[in-house]
Amino acid sequence: MTRKLLALLIVALLVVAVIFIGRGGTHEIDKGHYLPADTVTTKTSKPVVRIYMENSGSMNGYVTTNSQFKNALGHLITKADGFYSGTRLDFINQDIYHTPMCDDLDNFVLNLNPQSMQVGNTSSTDINKIFKMILEHTSKDTISVLVSDCMYDVDNVGNLLSAAASSTTGTFMKAIRKARDAKQEFGTIIMQCMSEFSGNYYEGNMSIPCQSERPYYVIVMGNMEQLADFNKHMELENTSTGLPGMSHKYMLSSEPTWLLDHTTARIYSSNFNNAIRIQAHHDGLNVRKLTLDKDKPNLNFALGLGISQLFADSAYVLNKDNYIVEPSQYKITDVNDKAKFTECDYFKHPVTLQLVALGQNYVPQITIKLKNQIPTWVGDCSYNKRLGTLPPAHQSYAIYEMVEGIYGAFYNAKDNESRDIFRLDVHFDAYE
Repeated sequence: MTRKLLALLIVALLVVAVIFIGRGGTHEIDKGHYLPADTVTTKTSKPVVRIYMENSGSMNGYVTTNSQFKNALGHLITKADGFYSGTRLDFINQDIYHTPMCDDLDNFVLNLNPQSMQVGNTSSTDINKIFKMILEHTSKDTISVLVSDCMYDVDNVGNLLSAAASSTTGTFMKAIRKARDAKQEFGTIIMQCMSEFSGNYYEGNMSIPCQSERPYYVIVMGNMEQLADFNKHMELENTSTGLPGMSHKYMLSSEPTWLLDHTTARIYSSNFNNAIRIQAHHDGLNVRKLTLDKDKPNLNFALGLGISQLFADSAYVLNKDNYIVEPSQYKITDVNDKAKFTECDYFKHPVTLQLVALGQNYVPQITIKLKNQIPTWVGDCSYNKRLGTLPPAHQSYAIYEMVEGIYGAFYNAKDNESRDIFRLDVHFDAYE
């Protein structure tokens, strides 16, 4: 090989390498990747946890007594400081404020009252500005936690609520892009919590005395894998050892749709179906022969799923209304995590999907999807008109529009297929 030819070959290889590296820098994540089995242990680095306590005047009613709000805030501070590599606590309104009180993590909640919260401009807040400030301080090694009543400070005039939601979308889209530039996936956990409230509830420019339970929100933002670990170790559940007063949770991720394979799903028979025999191939999802009870009008069978590694709340996963089955003659009749079958010993914590095929029209393949949609509780807990009176205890002003704005950053730019949390294909070779 001549020196000139060798030189040309080297130049060509360098050009190819530059193109390959340039493409890799865009970090286009392949769709259709497989969810790890729930028997796989995932390890994540321990980030710094930054907790932001919103301290506008509308928050005073949560801290006048030894409320569930204080208990929940103490839970977050204590557990984060004990498990993670560092914990920082700040007040936030029109800006971020760090005081000597914020340095005393052990006694912060004990010293928290309406007087000690008078830091910065507490007359009003802009929740979108708060999101922007927090996300600008959220990096690949930082988990950010906002504790706030999340009130949009706008009136229900014209398109102002829609404009506020669009602003929320834009702010979170920037955070998602920043995470992807760092070759990570971005996630958000939205929790509604209930607490005793003793103070004034602000309805626009009106101040309404309130001595009852009121909702507030804990919103966690950061790297998706670290958030999944945070959700587990911080016990973000309404249990005796979990987050006091938590009533609802919704988890969003920029992760593309997961595919389920034999490591995460198995088809099996059970005592509530009329499939006499199901023999599965080695992959567990390709059924060689399904022997039917011809005396029954419909076919019933079940799927065992090992999906505990999904970035999704268990209440969302167990709601059958969040699933789609194709073709349409197949329906999901129940989703639960109570079944105890030897076939499911393959999984740590199996979720059971019970299905029915209506009539005798069976097909060689069914597809099951867990779609990502705003949960019904968000709409139930929201109102967007100025009432002039104290709203129902579980409702917040325009919380749906706020969640819709966050959802828009993750999913509205995607086609319907990309909004699925997972997809599962089951093949039937023969019926008899």
